[in-house]
Amino acid sequence: MAEVTFQILEGMERGRIFTEIATPFTIGREEDNAVQLNDERVSRFHLKIQEDVGKVILTDLESTNGTRVNGVPTTMRVLQIGDLVSIGRCLLVFGNPREIGQRYRSFDSVPLKKLKDVIDGSHPGDDDDFVETSRTVDPGSAHPSDWSDMLDAAGQELAGATPPVPDTFELAQRAQLADLIAFVHQQVVVFLQNGRERSVDDGSGQRVVDGAAWQQIIALEMRLAKMIREVSDPDRA
Repeated sequence: MAEVTFQILEGMERGRIFTEIATPFTIGREEDNAVQLNDERVSRFHLKIQEDVGKVILTDLESTNGTRVNGVPTTMRVLQIGDLVSIGRCLLVFGNPREIGQRYRSFDSVPLKKLKDVIDGSHPGDDDDFVETSRTVDPGSAHPSDWSDMLDAAGQELAGATPPVPDTFELAQRAQLADLIAFVHQQVVVFLQNGRERSVDDGSGQRVVDGAAWQQIIALEMRLAKMIREVSDPDRA
């Protein structure tokens, strides 16, 4: 059973930290959630956090307005320290400030450094503070003037990070995953080989791809979306 921490960066509960919450638990608008958010755009029981083989898993509970992690819509995802979870008007960051600082430093990113400073500034910084189930801290000074742009850039940095290769699969599961990745790789290779590109002579450096190649990449996106649904919710796929 994992114990996790979430800090609220935006929303009515901005500045509140939920520390060492035992999994599994839910986040939503109702009082029965371990993390309750006062936001009409958040569903009654919006998402679930659980642990499996040492990984913290986020699952959207068929919420009305959906869940985004680092700006990307998701139904199921393995959370990484520092991930930004958006539901309704609320923005939560996963992990405590020390863990988040360690991950953000690995990016050498200005937006993530700024976000780390905001997170550090809204927490007292004492190790002993992480013992209560939930607490509210002084949210500190006002958000930076470029707060929205900074969050967008930070989310893009996090979303662009390569997910770790699973290390708990059985041999057959690894083979299936390798098959899926090889399929996507081959489709991209075919697109790059067959998509007849030509320069646009306007100095912009743009390339024009023919319609057949473009339809091919759209078809691949649709296949990937279907695969994601089948994996994250096989009963509804």
